[in-house]
Amino acid sequence: MAVSKKWASIISVVASSLFAFLIVFQIPLFRVACRNKSCESPLEIMSSELIASEVIPSSVVKTILYPGAFAKSLITGSNLPSYHHLFDDMNRASLSSDIHHLEVFAGSCLCLLGALLNLFKPTRISFLGTLLIFWGLIRDILLLDSAHDWISAHRNSVRVYPMLFLASLSAFLSMRSDVRKIIKCFRSMPLSKSTKED
Repeated sequence: MAVSKKWASIISVVASSLFAFLIVFQIPLFRVACRNKSCESPLEIMSSELIASEVIPSSVVKTILYPGAFAKSLITGSNLPSYHHLFDDMNRASLSSDIHHLEVFAGSCLCLLGALLNLFKPTRISFLGTLLIFWGLIRDILLLDSAHDWISAHRNSVRVYPMLFLASLSAFLSMRSDVRKIIKCFRSMPLSKSTKED
Protein backbone atom coordinates (compact mmCIF):
# COMPACT_ATOMS: atom_id res chain seq x y z
CA MET A 1 0.00 0.00 0.00
CA ALA A 2 2.86 2.35 0.80
CA VAL A 3 4.44 1.66 -2.59
CA SER A 4 1.24 2.43 -4.50
CA LYS A 5 0.77 5.62 -2.50
CA LYS A 6 4.34 6.71 -3.23
CA TRP A 7 4.04 6.04 -6.97
CA ALA A 8 0.66 7.74 -7.14
CA SER A 9 2.14 10.80 -5.47
CA ILE A 10 5.10 10.91 -7.88
CA ILE A 11 2.91 10.46 -10.96
CA SER A 12 0.45 13.08 -9.71
CA VAL A 13 3.17 15.67 -9.09
CA VAL A 14 4.81 15.12 -12.48
CA ALA A 15 1.45 15.18 -14.32
CA SER A 16 0.19 18.30 -12.55
CA SER A 17 3.49 20.08 -13.25
CA LEU A 18 3.30 19.11 -16.92
CA PHE A 19 -0.28 20.34 -17.14
CA ALA A 20 0.63 23.65 -15.51
CA PHE A 21 3.53 24.02 -17.96
CA LEU A 22 1.26 23.43 -20.97
CA ILE A 23 -1.29 25.97 -19.76
CA VAL A 24 0.95 28.73 -18.37
CA PHE A 25 3.39 28.73 -21.30
CA GLN A 26 0.51 28.64 -23.80
CA ILE A 27 1.51 25.52 -25.71
CA PRO A 28 -0.93 25.28 -28.67
CA LEU A 29 -3.64 22.75 -27.78
CA PHE A 30 -6.31 23.63 -30.33
CA ARG A 31 -7.30 26.29 -32.81
CA VAL A 32 -10.57 28.13 -32.71
CA ALA A 33 -11.72 31.48 -34.06
CA CYS A 34 -11.95 34.12 -31.35
CA ARG A 35 -12.52 37.82 -32.02
CA ASN A 36 -11.43 37.88 -35.67
CA LYS A 37 -8.27 35.94 -34.93
CA SER A 38 -7.23 32.41 -34.02
CA CYS A 39 -6.69 31.32 -30.41
CA GLU A 40 -4.62 28.23 -29.74
CA SER A 41 -4.51 27.97 -25.96
CA PRO A 42 -6.87 28.38 -22.99
CA LEU A 43 -5.04 31.53 -21.89
CA GLU A 44 -5.54 33.18 -25.28
CA ILE A 45 -9.27 32.41 -25.11
CA MET A 46 -9.52 33.82 -21.60
CA SER A 47 -7.41 36.89 -22.27
CA SER A 48 -9.46 37.93 -25.31
CA GLU A 49 -12.63 37.77 -23.23
CA LEU A 50 -11.14 39.44 -20.15
CA ILE A 51 -9.69 42.32 -22.14
CA ALA A 52 -12.99 42.88 -23.93
CA SER A 53 -15.11 42.75 -20.78
CA GLU A 54 -12.60 44.75 -18.68
CA VAL A 55 -13.68 42.79 -15.61
CA ILE A 56 -10.05 42.26 -14.57
CA PRO A 57 -7.38 44.98 -14.82
CA SER A 58 -5.17 44.69 -17.89
CA SER A 59 -2.08 44.43 -15.67
CA VAL A 60 -3.37 41.12 -14.27
CA VAL A 61 -4.04 39.79 -17.78
CA LYS A 62 -0.55 40.86 -18.88
CA THR A 63 0.99 39.05 -15.92
CA ILE A 64 -0.86 35.87 -16.87
CA LEU A 65 0.07 36.15 -20.55
CA TYR A 66 3.71 37.19 -20.19
CA PRO A 67 5.28 33.74 -19.50
CA GLY A 68 3.76 32.38 -22.71
CA ALA A 69 4.86 35.41 -24.73
CA PHE A 70 8.35 35.08 -23.25
CA ALA A 71 8.52 31.37 -24.17
CA LYS A 72 7.32 32.05 -27.72
CA SER A 73 9.98 34.72 -28.20
CA LEU A 74 12.68 32.26 -27.10
CA ILE A 75 11.39 29.54 -29.45
CA THR A 76 11.07 31.83 -32.47
CA GLY A 77 14.28 33.71 -31.71
CA SER A 78 12.55 37.09 -31.74
CA ASN A 79 13.04 39.98 -29.35
CA LEU A 80 11.83 39.55 -25.81
CA PRO A 81 8.33 40.99 -25.37
CA SER A 82 7.82 44.19 -23.42
CA TYR A 83 5.45 43.84 -20.50
CA HIS A 84 3.99 47.32 -20.99
CA HIS A 85 3.46 46.86 -24.75
CA LEU A 86 2.20 43.29 -24.62
CA PHE A 87 -1.19 44.21 -26.12
CA ASP A 88 0.15 46.45 -28.87
CA ASP A 89 0.17 43.67 -31.46
CA MET A 90 -3.40 42.66 -30.72
CA ASN A 91 -6.11 43.70 -33.13
CA ARG A 92 -8.31 46.19 -31.27
CA ALA A 93 -11.19 45.38 -33.61
CA SER A 94 -11.08 41.85 -32.25
CA LEU A 95 -11.80 42.92 -28.69
CA SER A 96 -15.55 43.20 -29.00
CA SER A 97 -17.39 41.14 -26.42
CA ASP A 98 -18.86 38.23 -28.38
CA ILE A 99 -18.42 34.71 -27.04
CA HIS A 100 -19.21 32.02 -29.62
CA HIS A 101 -17.54 29.07 -27.90
CA LEU A 102 -19.03 28.93 -24.41
CA GLU A 103 -17.84 25.38 -23.68
CA VAL A 104 -14.30 26.18 -24.81
CA PHE A 105 -14.26 29.37 -22.75
CA ALA A 106 -15.61 27.62 -19.64
CA GLY A 107 -13.15 24.76 -20.13
CA SER A 108 -10.30 27.25 -20.52
CA CYS A 109 -11.24 28.91 -17.23
CA LEU A 110 -11.32 25.53 -15.47
CA CYS A 111 -7.98 24.55 -17.01
CA LEU A 112 -6.28 27.68 -15.71
CA LEU A 113 -7.86 27.30 -12.28
CA GLY A 114 -6.97 23.61 -12.18
CA ALA A 115 -3.39 24.26 -13.26
CA LEU A 116 -2.95 26.72 -10.38
CA LEU A 117 -4.68 24.54 -7.78
CA ASN A 118 -2.85 21.37 -8.83
CA LEU A 119 0.42 22.94 -7.75
CA PHE A 120 -0.90 22.88 -4.17
CA LYS A 121 -3.41 20.02 -4.16
CA PRO A 122 -4.55 17.80 -7.04
CA THR A 123 -8.15 18.38 -8.11
CA ARG A 124 -10.50 17.20 -10.84
CA ILE A 125 -11.06 20.73 -12.14
CA SER A 126 -8.35 20.60 -14.81
CA PHE A 127 -9.62 17.28 -16.20
CA LEU A 128 -13.20 18.62 -16.33
CA GLY A 129 -11.83 21.67 -18.15
CA THR A 130 -10.18 19.57 -20.85
CA LEU A 131 -13.38 17.54 -21.27
CA LEU A 132 -15.37 20.75 -21.74
CA ILE A 133 -12.88 21.97 -24.35
CA PHE A 134 -13.11 18.64 -26.18
CA TRP A 135 -16.91 18.83 -26.14
CA GLY A 136 -16.95 22.40 -27.43
CA LEU A 137 -14.48 21.68 -30.24
CA ILE A 138 -16.24 18.47 -31.32
CA ARG A 139 -19.59 20.28 -31.31
CA ASP A 140 -18.16 23.07 -33.46
CA ILE A 141 -16.61 20.57 -35.89
CA LEU A 142 -19.93 18.73 -36.22
CA LEU A 143 -21.76 22.01 -36.79
CA LEU A 144 -19.25 22.94 -39.49
CA ASP A 145 -19.78 19.61 -41.21
CA SER A 146 -23.54 20.06 -41.20
CA ALA A 147 -23.47 23.69 -42.41
CA HIS A 148 -22.81 23.10 -46.12
CA ASP A 149 -23.50 26.69 -47.10
CA TRP A 150 -20.65 28.25 -45.17
CA ILE A 151 -18.32 25.32 -44.51
CA SER A 152 -15.82 26.48 -47.13
CA ALA A 153 -15.29 29.80 -45.35
CA HIS A 154 -14.84 28.21 -41.91
CA ARG A 155 -13.32 24.84 -42.81
CA ASN A 156 -10.03 25.55 -41.05
CA SER A 157 -11.38 27.57 -38.13
CA VAL A 158 -11.50 24.66 -35.65
CA ARG A 159 -8.63 22.25 -35.06
CA VAL A 160 -7.66 19.81 -32.30
CA TYR A 161 -3.91 19.46 -31.80
CA PRO A 162 -2.25 16.32 -30.36
CA MET A 163 -1.03 18.33 -27.36
CA LEU A 164 -4.63 18.56 -26.16
CA PHE A 165 -4.62 14.79 -25.67
CA LEU A 166 -1.40 15.11 -23.67
CA ALA A 167 -2.99 17.86 -21.57
CA SER A 168 -6.03 15.66 -20.92
CA LEU A 169 -3.86 12.71 -19.94
CA SER A 170 -1.72 14.82 -17.60
CA ALA A 171 -4.87 16.34 -16.10
CA PHE A 172 -6.25 12.86 -15.44
CA LEU A 173 -2.98 11.56 -13.98
CA SER A 174 -2.75 14.55 -11.67
CA MET A 175 -5.70 13.15 -9.68
CA ARG A 176 -3.77 11.23 -7.04
CA SER A 177 -6.63 9.15 -5.67
CA ASP A 178 -7.61 7.84 -9.12
CA VAL A 179 -3.99 7.05 -10.02
CA ARG A 180 -3.63 5.17 -6.77
CA LYS A 181 -6.71 3.06 -7.59
CA ILE A 182 -5.28 2.26 -11.04
CA ILE A 183 -1.94 1.20 -9.53
CA LYS A 184 -3.70 -1.00 -6.98
CA CYS A 185 -5.73 -2.58 -9.76
CA PHE A 186 -2.63 -3.45 -11.79
CA ARG A 187 -0.77 -4.74 -8.74
CA SER A 188 -3.65 -7.01 -7.75
CA MET A 189 -3.90 -8.63 -11.20
CA PRO A 190 -0.79 -10.90 -10.89
CA LEU A 191 -1.89 -11.91 -7.39
CA SER A 192 -5.30 -13.02 -8.60
CA LYS A 193 -3.71 -15.05 -11.41
CA SER A 194 -1.31 -16.79 -9.04
CA THR A 195 -4.10 -17.73 -6.64
CA LYS A 196 -6.09 -19.27 -9.49
CA GLU A 197 -3.10 -21.33 -10.59
CA ASP A 198 -2.65 -22.68 -7.03
